[in-house]
Amino acid sequence: MKVKHIYSLTVLICALSATGCSTESTTSDVVKTEGIWADIRLTSDGDRSRVVTEFNVNRSTGANIVLSDNDKVQATVGNETKVLEMDEDFFDIDYQGYFSQTSQGIEFKLELMRDKENETLTSVVNLPSKVTLYAPVTSTFKLQEQILIEWKAASEPNTILELDFSSTCTSNTNDPFSFGYNVKLDDSKGQYNLELSDVAWFEDETIDKSKPCKSYVTLSRKRNGTIDSRFKSGSTIYAIQRTQSEKFSVTLN
Repeated sequence: MKVKHIYSLTVLICALSATGCSTESTTSDVVKTEGIWADIRLTSDGDRSRVVTEFNVNRSTGANIVLSDNDKVQATVGNETKVLEMDEDFFDIDYQGYFSQTSQGIEFKLELMRDKENETLTSVVNLPSKVTLYAPVTSTFKLQEQILIEWKAASEPNTILELDFSSTCTSNTNDPFSFGYNVKLDDSKGQYNLELSDVAWFEDETIDKSKPCKSYVTLSRKRNGTIDSRFKSGSTIYAIQRTQSEKFSVTLN
């Protein structure tokens, strides 16, 4: 299996975000259904599940869509149903809700109810199995070492497993320097050796090499679902089970 490596600084730049962003907004009553681009996701950490739904005009970087008074978005996770509430920050507008259901196979259904068009758009996905993380268990690693990542292997349809390595070092000006490293894994193998020397950010000259970097890994099992075909092409619905390791240190000298 060919593994892709993606490096990224944790910086607040819209162009690098997963779904893009826009400071513009419009209301849903002036947008035709076929012009609504949707990003719908359910994320579970094993304790609870969070639904986040974003609507934009035509594409991920299009104007944010604010639901008009007579439109609403409703989520059902297992036997729980809630109308999602709008959440707004500087760059983005989305609709969110929290649920107690986290079990494998639980159905997540998202309904966008449009009053003017007298229609309901329905998208569904089933939550994949939980990620059981066995390692790493060591509290400190040297930059020349490998980190053994072990998990309970799985093989599920329409599902991928991703590893996110996150680290915060100290800069030469005593400021935090954070970055991430992402790898797509073969879920069926149950283990992966992360070569710390492959993470190029550790070599950045602005990092104070005398101080350890606080780090952790996150495994995310992601399953794509069935999006209502009336949404704009490129819209998605997916469900994620996510598990994070305990924090550990990486020493650079």
